[in-house]
Amino acid sequence: MKNYCRRHSKTAKGTALLLSLWLLSGFLGCTPFSDDAQVQVVTDVNEFTPFSSSPREIACGPYSLNVSTDTAVIAWEEKKWGDTLRHVEVPVSGLSAGTEYVYRVNGAKKDGRLVTAPADGTPFSFFIVSDTRGGAAVASQIAEQIISVDPAAAFVIHAGDMVMDQDSQESWQSDWWSPMADLLLHFSVYPVMGNHEEGSAWYPRYFSSLGGKGINYSFNRGRVHVVVLDVNQESFITGEFLAWLTSDLQEHQDADFIVVCHHLPAYASNPDGENGTGYIQEILVPLYEQYGVKLVLNGDVHCYQHHVKNNIHYLISAGGGSRLYDHGLPLEGMTLSLSKSYNFIRCRVQDRLMQVTAHDIASDVLDNFELAADSAAQVTAQIVAETDKSVVRPGEQFRADFFIKDAVDLNTVSFTLEYYKDTPPGALLTVVDAQPLAEGIQIEEGQLGGVVTANSADNTKGIITYGEERIGGLSASKVKVASILFTVPDDEPITAFYLVPKFSLHDTSGGEIPCFMGGAKIIIKK
Repeated sequence: MKNYCRRHSKTAKGTALLLSLWLLSGFLGCTPFSDDAQVQVVTDVNEFTPFSSSPREIACGPYSLNVSTDTAVIAWEEKKWGDTLRHVEVPVSGLSAGTEYVYRVNGAKKDGRLVTAPADGTPFSFFIVSDTRGGAAVASQIAEQIISVDPAAAFVIHAGDMVMDQDSQESWQSDWWSPMADLLLHFSVYPVMGNHEEGSAWYPRYFSSLGGKGINYSFNRGRVHVVVLDVNQESFITGEFLAWLTSDLQEHQDADFIVVCHHLPAYASNPDGENGTGYIQEILVPLYEQYGVKLVLNGDVHCYQHHVKNNIHYLISAGGGSRLYDHGLPLEGMTLSLSKSYNFIRCRVQDRLMQVTAHDIASDVLDNFELAADSAAQVTAQIVAETDKSVVRPGEQFRADFFIKDAVDLNTVSFTLEYYKDTPPGALLTVVDAQPLAEGIQIEEGQLGGVVTANSADNTKGIITYGEERIGGLSASKVKVASILFTVPDDEPITAFYLVPKFSLHDTSGGEIPCFMGGAKIIIKK
């Protein structure tokens, strides 16, 4: 475990809270209280024995963190002297590598679980979730689904924005401890500082045992090296910070996978046209490329996004419970997946491969891809959207054509296209039927030359479904898939639509052909 500790400048409110905690520490001790007699760690629940002392009044937790091959930390908050809270951390040593343990804290309602890091290439899995603040009901559902999808996983990375009010213990209780309680019992936790936690005195209290006050640190899990950063402000990226990060990346060039986590995304699709965080792109991305980072995990933009540039995959998994955001257009030649969905990610590491799967709140798959330690898959196919108008008025029509560029051995194609927005109500275009004599509403076929398996437009729900198979191994620099004539209703309530189809391509052997997304923005002039 390596860390870099940045000194924070505090607001008056944050300083006052720190002073209160410092005064409290005069009674409770300047370091976390520890009492190893209150914790038992076993491999079999039948090995637990009764505690000799009265149970503690547990207020938050317990949870495990800073788990290595043979050590771990068990932590919790307990009530002391009325409603006064005391933070307790118990280091545990003498554990065996790659082993699942059960731990019991005297007074806790449930037992916890932890898995030590493997000493070799033993397979393991972990999860990523982010932006659970202010959405306790959804966060609880996400937590349940994570446990259900892979109960044997080792740990969870939370990519930031845990709470609405970083200075309020009540907010930490309602946004973090309550909805995430079972998740934190089941998996060890590695948090990322979100902008909503900046300046909090509670965050380092809970997570400092990770090193660097839980703000900038790194750890190893088998052949994977994970680096956690706080770059929520450009001023945080100091010379000292860059020296620490560079040294850390240099020292772990033998890892199969280097994974970097920070809350603000390097690259992102936004309705305002911004493509991410400029200073991260300018300062940190060159380091990631120089030192072979494979995966960058982010939050902040409340949806799911997958971009790839220069063999680095940039994922945003910020659908943990907070109100969802609209994405904008795909980033040209970079975007592989966009979804306005509550979501989480599972990573499975085995045989120098990492299988990455994004799930929605129902555990359905949003995105799935594989990373290899020694190679990188090349994406050449590209979806292109072209419209005959970029600005239209209510009551007018426009046409959108969708193409595939640089596809090789194409045999099946399918796509869905949403032409509605969930807010405000009634934000919906109308598809003009291309085949009025046929049943239902259909769009115009393109030039693929296959057998059409699906062709329908639902003007009530605002969804197009289209598919062709038996295309016969087509390779083309550019081929039209379909053409759609839209009408803008007279009472259209919004000023812009983003038409971003979700394509699935397969070759003659049935293999998936990855493709960069494309889309078009239509401005509605009132």
